[in-house]
Amino acid sequence: MAFDELVVSRRSVRQYNEKNVERDKIEVLVNAAMWAPTAGNLQPLHFVVVRDKGVLEKVKLFSPGMPKTAPCVIAICADLEEAKLKGGEFAKKIAPVDSAFAAQNILLKAHHLRLGTCVVKSYNEKSIARILGLPGEMAVLMLIAVGYYDKRPKAPVRKSLSEVLHYENWEGGLKQDE
Repeated sequence: MAFDELVVSRRSVRQYNEKNVERDKIEVLVNAAMWAPTAGNLQPLHFVVVRDKGVLEKVKLFSPGMPKTAPCVIAICADLEEAKLKGGEFAKKIAPVDSAFAAQNILLKAHHLRLGTCVVKSYNEKSIARILGLPGEMAVLMLIAVGYYDKRPKAPVRKSLSEVLHYENWEGGLKQDE
């Protein structure tokens, strides 16, 4: 699939079928995430993959935005204290941005592999960290539901370029080059 098509056709999937996501595909997704940029190349991210139904149910209990039928969840985590030691307060603050870069790579690679994904930010971080057995210094930055789907969601309405693009300053809207 061409890059532009990949970006434009990706959707957040909230209904999955029961097929399990294979370990090799999960490893391909996490490998793609590892190639995302990180501030100062500190690479503070860790990935916890949950496929066990019992653990998934616990994760879903503390994640109201999690699709109920998701057969797999990837938790993107970071050791914020290690990031701070290596790169100062800035590195600690920027780790969530690093996780967003990694997440986008996961989302696009999953779509390329015909897997659906849905980013989830509504969760109880302490409860999820406990369920995943994270050490105290690790923070859960993002959850991504992953799975196979039968029906691709429709494209959402997007704002036009002229509504969001500004040149030189806020008043500088979309203009033809002179």
